[in-house]
Amino acid sequence: MEKLKKDFNWNWISFIFLGRVFTASTFFMYVGSMSHLIKIWDLSATEAGMIQTGLVVGFAVALYLSSYYCDFINPNHILIFSSFANLISALLFTYFANDFYTGLFFNFLLGCSSGGIYGPSMVLVSEKFSKNKKGFAMGIMLGGQSLGYALSLSISFIYSNFYNAKNGFIICTVLTAIGLFCFYYAVLKDLSKKLEFKIRNKFKMAKQSIQNQNLIKGYMAHCVELFGMWTWTPVFLGIVLIGKANIDPIILAVLITALLHITGLVSNIISGYYSDKLGNKIVLIFFAATSALLSFLIGWTSHWYWILVLMIGIFYSFFAIGDSNVLTSSLTSNTSRNILGRSLAYRSILGIGFGSLTPGAFGLILDLTNNHEPISTNTNWIYAFSFLGFFGLAAAFFATKLKVSKSS
Repeated sequence: MEKLKKDFNWNWISFIFLGRVFTASTFFMYVGSMSHLIKIWDLSATEAGMIQTGLVVGFAVALYLSSYYCDFINPNHILIFSSFANLISALLFTYFANDFYTGLFFNFLLGCSSGGIYGPSMVLVSEKFSKNKKGFAMGIMLGGQSLGYALSLSISFIYSNFYNAKNGFIICTVLTAIGLFCFYYAVLKDLSKKLEFKIRNKFKMAKQSIQNQNLIKGYMAHCVELFGMWTWTPVFLGIVLIGKANIDPIILAVLITALLHITGLVSNIISGYYSDKLGNKIVLIFFAATSALLSFLIGWTSHWYWILVLMIGIFYSFFAIGDSNVLTSSLTSNTSRNILGRSLAYRSILGIGFGSLTPGAFGLILDLTNNHEPISTNTNWIYAFSFLGFFGLAAAFFATKLKVSKSS
């Protein structure tokens, strides 16, 4: 730990961390205000869901493209351009989104700019840190993203329920402007840097190492479980706890969403640190297997004491997201820099593509196993959460096929 304090580039990663916190503060501002906007914009449930789907689609497309072009363009340029686009998109959403079509379009733009930030962030962290520090550094960066998500949800939810949704959007927009400044300060010296490796124009993921292929398969399984957990665990906890905990429903909702994403901050940093010390394989197996166990368990807890249910939900979030940065840092460590961007692009489009289907599949299982009854305190959650558990087990299985790799 002493060596980490001396050799670790704390100044650079601190500003990257702050940049991710503040630029991510726009990502869930629509979701946090959705219940309010459904009434104001006269949306159906389908239309409300499609607006957020637009953000996910934009995020996936931009993440693919931004990662891909990191092999051909200075990633620092892509990061700053995308951060500026994020600021503009947030302003447009704040002042011009007022119905289904404008909300869909401007939320799509927000997704595009967010994906454009995520791609080069991964590449830059990989370039800046040596193999034995990469997991910890990647964890800090992704931890900042999780904290930004918590800010985004909390600010927009509180303002839409107690004040005015637009004012909440303005605050999130100001924060993303601060994030742009933090990124610019961090990468200023590297903006003139030219790529120093030979570009390989042909790229086939099938020709990559078995190690990388297993990391990508594990990431796909991880995304399916994670997207399901992110979407439905807050709903589950809200339904289960609202009648048991003596807390105002609005405060309870903010508490749940903030805790689940702040947990991601701690989880990414801890898993990254220990992957550097113990190796990626053991950390990935432990986190994926524990997450799978909690997926199988949580559906049975709907009638348990409320504090116990909430604690299980927090641990579930901790382990479900904790292997994200280890999977990323491991892939970057095992991939040549001249194809790294394209490897991340290929992985991301597969992982997010399959992961984006999970919320709908989870809901379908709920409908089929509950005779299409509305969600209530009597809903049977066991089968739907167990569906996620199988993908957690798959992630653990692919982790067992990895070569032992310390300092990943």
